[in-house]
Amino acid sequence: MRIKLQAQARVDLIEHNDYFRELGGAALANKMTARIKGQIMSINDNPNIAPPYELAPGIRRLVVARGAFLIFYRVSLSAIEIMHIRRAERMPVSEQELTKLFSINKESNKVLHDNQTS
Repeated sequence: MRIKLQAQARVDLIEHNDYFRELGGAALANKMTARIKGQIMSINDNPNIAPPYELAPGIRRLVVARGAFLIFYRVSLSAIEIMHIRRAERMPVSEQELTKLFSINKESNKVLHDNQTS
């Protein structure tokens, strides 16, 4: 199955890399980014490894890097879509943020469904 990083997830990776670069230099930034990417790639081996996220139907939340990050993703017929990568120490995700983050997901589902029924 193909892994697809959505736009927000790409932005998240860049922001996390920048944060760790400021915190501990290039070595730390590269180590943390590699750890996150490695966990993303492992989802391909078992797409259902993470439980469904109770606040967003159709989304799964994987805890990675010893609890430092949360990877929000969904599994579609053709791909594993990485929607958002969040530092776990941030405030919990609000309902408003979920709506914003995963509204793209709802549109993707509609397009996917429409294409399957055509």
